[in-house]
Amino acid sequence: MKITVLLLVFFSLALLSQAQHHVVLKNGKKIECVVMSLNNDTLEVYVDMKVMKLPLIEVSSIFFAQQVAYDGGLLAETPEQSIQSGNYTIKYKIRGRKIIKAPVITNATEKKGRVVVQVEVDKYGNVLKAEPGYIGSTTSDKYLLAKAMKAAQDTKFDVYMEGPITTEGLIIIEY
Repeated sequence: MKITVLLLVFFSLALLSQAQHHVVLKNGKKIECVVMSLNNDTLEVYVDMKVMKLPLIEVSSIFFAQQVAYDGGLLAETPEQSIQSGNYTIKYKIRGRKIIKAPVITNATEKKGRVVVQVEVDKYGNVLKAEPGYIGSTTSDKYLLAKAMKAAQDTKFDVYMEGPITTEGLIIIEY
């Protein structure tokens, strides 16, 4: 009986001492775990000493013994960059990314103001989400907010396959 208990304790400590892994699912969820096996298209992992079976079709990436240093969140210290689009200068703050296709900026009114759009960009450079009126905006005009949101959605960033699944940033348009 004592040997069985000792073996269980040893096995538990061995599991805890193994390098941690990160499994990233296609829905963006990250699971910190210990990968144990892959059988019949099912990944078996341990999370908090409990077995979890994940269908391989739901798995996007597996990072072995690796920390993901940057999770894609919006960082205050990200330097501001800019790109020209016609008569407008588009400023943006998004870590490790560059705009490769600037949107067309138009304003069919004489309305003025700065619109800051919070964006979420995927690894392929596509803007997945654009929310105008972020902190730093100087207008709440619905026309300018809608134009800035459309412009942000039409922006294309460079591909960044080694980075996080999505990256948050800001696009600033001065009308």
